[in-house]
Amino acid sequence: MREYKFRGRSVEPLVGDDQWLHGFGVHVVELADGGSEYWLFTKGGAYQVDPETVGQYIGLPDRKERDIYEDDVVKVEDKYVGVVKFNEHDLSYVIEDNTGGYGFVNGQTYDEWPEYRTYEIVGNIHDNPELMEDRK
Repeated sequence: MREYKFRGRSVEPLVGDDQWLHGFGVHVVELADGGSEYWLFTKGGAYQVDPETVGQYIGLPDRKERDIYEDDVVKVEDKYVGVVKFNEHDLSYVIEDNTGGYGFVNGQTYDEWPEYRTYEIVGNIHDNPELMEDRK
């Protein structure tokens, strides 16, 4: 069974430099004024997070064994950089390159898709927007 994990950047300042939280669920609270709040459930409690930064773990690590999440910027085979996105058409995660194409579809075992070992996280679109300017 696949492990469901999420991350998001805290709305409130946290101790230390890292404002990213990792948890096991996200709940959207609809407010009376028509707005909404996103809450990430972690082992340490629930925290309000910026909805634009919420991303789900895709079920694969990069070549350094770090979990890959939606909106991560990854280098593929040291050739090009792309962004991990959810493809609603295929109901899968893909790496979008600068042409709008994509490089992989998950849902296969590591033996069927050994190329996952060539991906390396180099940042994410929220902390490193400059990585998106010159994708090759």
